[in-house]
Formats: sequence, structure tokens, C-alpha cells
Amino acid sequence: MVLRYASALLTLAGTLALVLGLLFWFDVARNWLSMHMLLGFLAVGALWVIAVGQLFTSMGSWTIAISALAVGALTAVFGLYQSSFLTGAAHWVVQFVHLLLGLLTIGLGHMGAARARRGTTR
Repeated sequence: MVLRYASALLTLAGTLALVLGLLFWFDVARNWLSMHMLLGFLAVGALWVIAVGQLFTSMGSWTIAISALAVGALTAVFGLYQSSFLTGAAHWVVQFVHLLLGLLTIGLGHMGAARARRGTTR
């Protein structure tokens, strides 16, 4: 049941963070940076809950769990410090990598949650 709530939180927080991040690219929602960061931390926290769940379910995958923990940490650190990476005209590369990490966070979380659900229903 915890994995279902974590998956739902990941979907909600991840999607909203993604939308806000895209709005930042178009310079529409600069005042919402704190909300974007909070939603990102919620998404990473939900990913970590799912990763720990992968470690303790019968159909869990250590590969998915370790990958999810690493991607979550990388997403959080990259998000916090991205403003100091490649400042200037090349900063779009950093933003694009951050976008990919966010999508990977959502994808890995849902992959882990789906695998855990299948494992508990058999």
C-alpha cells in the first residue's frame, strides 16, 4: 500500500515539477522556483521509498533499487547546483540534462512500483 501512495505522489509531484520546469524554460514562471524545488524533492523522496520497497519485496530488483537511489541523488544534487554549471549560453545543456534526470526519476519510480505490484499479486 505504501508503494501505491509513493507512486501516486511521484506522478503528481513529478508531473507538476516537469510542467513548472518547462515553464521556466519559456521564462514564464520564475517566481515558482521554490515550488519546483519542493515538488522535485517530493518526487525524489517518493522514488527512494519505491527503491527501498524494491529491496524488500519478493519480486524486487536490486538493479532497479540501486539505480533509483543513484538517480534520485543525482537529480537532487544536479537540481540544487545546476545554476552554477555551465553558466552563459551553454546553460541549456544543463537544463536539458536536468529534464532527462527528472524524466528518468519518474520512469524508474513507475517501473519499480509496477514490478512490486506484480510481485505482490501473484
